[in-house]
Amino acid sequence: DFDIDENDVLVFLHIQKTGGTFFGRALVKNLDVDPPCVCQRKVKRCDCLTDRKKLWLFSRYSTGWKCGLHADWTELQNCVDQTLDQMEGSHRKRRLHYITYLRDPINRYISEWKHVVRGATWSGADLKCNGKPATLEEVPFCYEDSTWEGVSLDEFLGCPHNLANNRQTRMLADLRLVNCYNKTGMSQEKRDSIMLESAKHNLKETTFFGITDYQNYSQALFEKTFQLSFLEDFEQKNRTHAEKVDYSKYTERLKENNHLDLELFQFAKKLFFKRLK
Repeated sequence: DFDIDENDVLVFLHIQKTGGTFFGRALVKNLDVDPPCVCQRKVKRCDCLTDRKKLWLFSRYSTGWKCGLHADWTELQNCVDQTLDQMEGSHRKRRLHYITYLRDPINRYISEWKHVVRGATWSGADLKCNGKPATLEEVPFCYEDSTWEGVSLDEFLGCPHNLANNRQTRMLADLRLVNCYNKTGMSQEKRDSIMLESAKHNLKETTFFGITDYQNYSQALFEKTFQLSFLEDFEQKNRTHAEKVDYSKYTERLKENNHLDLELFQFAKKLFFKRLK
């Protein structure tokens, strides 16, 4: 039972291009909570505090990227509690409820490619693990200029260290189990299998996850899980940037680059509908 006035805190793990911006905004602007989040105009963040002036939401639009830009499971685990202590000025025992969103992996990947074509990089992400950021040897950049603007899908698929590949699996897995971003000393197959199992395990441990492809069901599941309601219903957007792309000749390569995410997504859908029952 989620109780905003006790020590429950929602921690939103926001994976790129899963509709997380929409959901993140809905959490601060569209949720029927008392007291509501206080948002100032022109400031991206809102104050989401309980009556006792304690934070009940850890997310980009409430606290900001305090654990790093698009922090993943590994980064959040090592950071959220201490950060909340600093922000509140004292320690308390909290119940952290991890929440996230997943999306059909091929559409998510195409959407990330389109975003990068327009100039996004997320190069500010720390990719921290075991207290250290990933090195450039471990995760080299795929591009030489300051951005990868205008990149073709062919080239995007061709960069072996592209962080878009299997992004959902990587961001949900405990990367400490595979020696972080250091790929030496373990075969790729073993690394893949450990990451996938870890991502499935952590997904099961989330209090809630939504699926972008099922917005209405996701809203219903959130409301049922936390006994909170949204003031306005979520809309299902079917014509996103990704859906307008004809990528038929790249289908096999897209599947290959996202084979872990495809398996994770099948698992996620089953778990999602089981939770919905």
